[in-house]
Amino acid sequence: MIEINELKAAVEEGLKLVEKKKGVKEAEVYASSNHLSTMRICYATNVPSNGLEEPKSQEDFGLSVRVLFDNGMIGFGSVDSDLSSAGIEEAFRKAERNKVMDTDFHSLPSPNGKPKISNYHDKEIMDSDDGRMIDSAWGALNAAFNTLKANDFKKNLNITGELNYLGERMAVVNTNGIDASDESTISLGTLTTIFELDKDVAGMWFDSSPMMKNLDVEKIGSTSVEKALKLIDSKALDSGDYKVVLGRQVVSDLMYSRFAVELDSYDQKSTPYVGKLDTQIWSDKMTVGDDALLKDAIGTKAVTDEGLPTSKTELVKDGKLVNLLSNDYYAKKYKDDKRYNSANGFRFGGGGRNYGSDAGIHATNIVVEAGDYNDEDLVKEVKDGIYIGRIWYSYPVNGQASSDFTSTIRGDSYIIKNGEIDKGLIPNTFRINDNLDRIFNGVIGLSKEKLATIAWAEEAVVVTPEMAVESIRLDRIAKGLY
Repeated sequence: MIEINELKAAVEEGLKLVEKKKGVKEAEVYASSNHLSTMRICYATNVPSNGLEEPKSQEDFGLSVRVLFDNGMIGFGSVDSDLSSAGIEEAFRKAERNKVMDTDFHSLPSPNGKPKISNYHDKEIMDSDDGRMIDSAWGALNAAFNTLKANDFKKNLNITGELNYLGERMAVVNTNGIDASDESTISLGTLTTIFELDKDVAGMWFDSSPMMKNLDVEKIGSTSVEKALKLIDSKALDSGDYKVVLGRQVVSDLMYSRFAVELDSYDQKSTPYVGKLDTQIWSDKMTVGDDALLKDAIGTKAVTDEGLPTSKTELVKDGKLVNLLSNDYYAKKYKDDKRYNSANGFRFGGGGRNYGSDAGIHATNIVVEAGDYNDEDLVKEVKDGIYIGRIWYSYPVNGQASSDFTSTIRGDSYIIKNGEIDKGLIPNTFRINDNLDRIFNGVIGLSKEKLATIAWAEEAVVVTPEMAVESIRLDRIAKGLY
């Protein structure tokens, strides 16, 4: 992996070259390097398998140039796997060739303070300790085996998942005085245990941490099996409106798929919340923010990819939408509204910080504030209904400007009867067809414990409690199968 000092030297030398070019008014040079190690777990009882099937790693690095020209046009260009002066020249030529007129672009970022955190990354991940990483994957798989053995389960099954360890480095400078760098790390594990029975059932668990040593691989393995075991004697229900407890993964998935609070989405009218700032959108039990400084969370960053300090941004306060996330471009475009800061200008994509793209607007750690219920008390509060533990394929319905959505209940879900968990709910037999704002306006209560929760292919993290709601519309599917 490219060292941070190499990235710093590359952008500093690059800026000296670019700012001398004819017609350059302002310039920015950005470089990043990522190293991802993946431990792919794939075990099956009915076909030959190795368990740890595919340990592999990948690395990328490169740089980009962003230029504001004297004629007011703005250009962007990047190069892969090159930090040399020749790479700078090529990136500049691309920026010059691709320049466009954008009357909303005011200037490149200027310094606005110092980072509030530093040295929060894991050297072990940065050094790519493959032996430790392989051991951690076997630790998750062995924990699953031990739980199966303890429950005397010997039928056909599949255990699949991944442990991913990502190291990220970036450096950025510009002609307005920005000079910043950052190093961050992610360890992330998921495991799914599938029992191949008359009605296939699956249990999934996960964990994440910036530090490899804090990733609880044994719990990932054992919990995935425990969840599958609870679903063996499952049943289906008919369509209807049900009181529901939403598990943390479900709350996270809904926040990812429908809670669009980026200022660019607002500007383009591709969010349900256009015109709803400073209005009540949800129950007053709901308070949500974005916290890039959250300790021990994998979305935490010290500086943005524009070189500005990160911060905490309150988004929903007691159910009222009070703020939106922004980068420098949109904060300046909406400069009359002082609430918009530039703390979320990131270049995420493809696993890590991406030199190949300009800075968009991205959340870091989305935090849903906790309530005062124990998890089991939420079930008692619902009395008769459904606990939904996992959903997938959540999509907007009626366009991006609507809160309507559809999703399928995947697994880890149960029927609630007389205030207690009764039988499991057969996976993939219910589709949710409802509206996010209607659901969140019907919040009965939230649990005390928040947990960092991840979703497939998402860069941000949602840190959330469980939630009980008055009603969700569920429609029966796969009726001929179960």
